[in-house]
Amino acid sequence: MTTLHDEVSASRRLIARRRALGMGGTIGLGALLAACGASASGTPSTTRTENDLVAMLDAVDVAGTSPEATEGPYWFDVDSIRSDLREDRPGATLTLALRVQDAQNTPLPNSVVEIWHCDAGGEYSGFEVASGGPPGGGGQTTSDGSYSQGDAESVPSDDGTYLRGAQVAGAGGIVGFTTIYPGWYRGRTVHIHVRVHVDQETVLTSQLFFDDELSDQVYAASPYSAHSGRDTFNDGDSIYTDAGLLTVVADGDGWLGYANLGV
Repeated sequence: MTTLHDEVSASRRLIARRRALGMGGTIGLGALLAACGASASGTPSTTRTENDLVAMLDAVDVAGTSPEATEGPYWFDVDSIRSDLREDRPGATLTLALRVQDAQNTPLPNSVVEIWHCDAGGEYSGFEVASGGPPGGGGQTTSDGSYSQGDAESVPSDDGTYLRGAQVAGAGGIVGFTTIYPGWYRGRTVHIHVRVHVDQETVLTSQLFFDDELSDQVYAASPYSAHSGRDTFNDGDSIYTDAGLLTVVADGDGWLGYANLGV
């Protein structure tokens, strides 16, 4: 029987640092905007249309600004504009639709949304060798990426880049990602880290959360079921806030999570 360790080990053999433009389907922001005239649609890959997504996003809370939250110790600037973050990482498919708006709920086209999260086994790309899983890191430096210049970043201990990347918002302020449902690690509830950049400045650092009952459902299946013993849930997490809770619905054979990000 294939275990989580077997699947993760196989995917690690495919991982390489992708900071160079054009490698592995990634591209820097400047090149992307030059090629697309700053008109990338940002529409996520899902069974629903863009109009469907707009209606769904309109139906959830859109008022004000999103709460700030710690970025944690695992951020580094992968400088990678891409929609599919999986790099063959095993797990339930999760499509994300995130809309960036100002405090008056006006969409912010050309804003850059960046996300990162742990895999099904609770590990972050870039920090497996030093830590064997959270916590970890190898000191700090200053990022010089095209969408986040000057921010302090953790120094990775290995070449992993899975489950990390950014997208440029289209005219409606929407970005889309294809990733996997995040796993868990001790001391934290299930979450995704998110940052929003405007004109190369970081204007929001926050975290997105999941309903605990849904996470229990996802974790009952492989490969998550091989990683048991979850010890922290939303009501016991020091960072969790209801304002960061994603709305998640079934989408084909996976899940669609969506939220508005107010900056």
